[in-house]
Amino acid sequence: MKNTRRFGFTIVELLVVISIIAVLLSLLLSGLNAASATGRKTKEMNRLKQVLYAWLMYSGQYEDKLLPGFLEQSPGTPGVQTAWNVHYKNQAGTELLPEFCQTYPWRLAGYMDYSYDVFLGYRLDSEASLDVSSYVEPSYPPLLPASLLPLVPGPGQVVQDGRGVALQPAFGYNAFYLGGWWTMPAGSSIPKLTFGDDRVVEAGTTGVAMGRIVANSLGAIQKPSDTIAFTGSIFLNQSAIPYSKLEDFEPGSAWVVPHRLGQIDIWGFGGVTLEQANATTSDRFGTIFASIIAVPEPVNQSSGDIGKLLVFQNQSVPFDRYGKSVAIGLSDGSVKSMTMKELNDIRLWIPAANTEGFSHSP
Repeated sequence: MKNTRRFGFTIVELLVVISIIAVLLSLLLSGLNAASATGRKTKEMNRLKQVLYAWLMYSGQYEDKLLPGFLEQSPGTPGVQTAWNVHYKNQAGTELLPEFCQTYPWRLAGYMDYSYDVFLGYRLDSEASLDVSSYVEPSYPPLLPASLLPLVPGPGQVVQDGRGVALQPAFGYNAFYLGGWWTMPAGSSIPKLTFGDDRVVEAGTTGVAMGRIVANSLGAIQKPSDTIAFTGSIFLNQSAIPYSKLEDFEPGSAWVVPHRLGQIDIWGFGGVTLEQANATTSDRFGTIFASIIAVPEPVNQSSGDIGKLLVFQNQSVPFDRYGKSVAIGLSDGSVKSMTMKELNDIRLWIPAANTEGFSHSP
């Protein structure tokens, strides 16, 4: 009898081949995802460069003066823009509501040919113009400045388009320390600069720091290559539970603050002390933010997950929108990526700060 030989695969061989294909596919998908993430990060950095160039162009047009960080203007009442006779128009030539121009985007839009993508390119919709961009309700309830609340439409309320640009750009401005946060004190007709007359608290000593804490001109920024002008941003509510990674398309915020504002802890990481997490709110803090946020009760958080973000006050904080790093725009016009932990250095935020423990108070 002739010996017959059957050609084929055993079950074990098939399983091995399938396993190899699965591994190769996972490697391929991982590579594609990494390439896609890199592409999105690259686009984000290019958008940020355009914002920085517009910011520098503003200073060039206004004799080295920095773009103000915030111009308070409550509907129907005298405000900073009224006192300074400030008016802005959109691409169609329609004069914008003053409330839209409290934050930086519409004041820089003209320097960027009103490019929608620069401000709101992170969003998943396909709006084509700044003039028709709308406010997107975030997945968390934000606490907006009281003077901005009318921009969020309620039942039956119709407002001028442009809310999304005014409230939710991808990048937040270091508004308290560059250009300054300007408010109109009750009963006054003279705008007041927040932190404009604060005292430095450093190494146990105090001293008057008139005009040092807030930079109002490019020349006043001592180290522009080390001073943050803009970062990726998001508005977060205080939480006893550390924040995990948020979705890349979450709404942005028009300003951003360091981990410590004055002497009040705003955000940090797990492992903080109970005293740090339960930082008390001073009268000064409450006065400053009366028109910005409703100051919440302190967080009762004694410990946290190391490496995850804790938010102690409702505020706009840096946001690592793509990947594990935050897009940073520096005052010299350069961009880079930094981790949230690296951003804990107060010297990156305040031109006058020269030590990591720098802070200031009334």
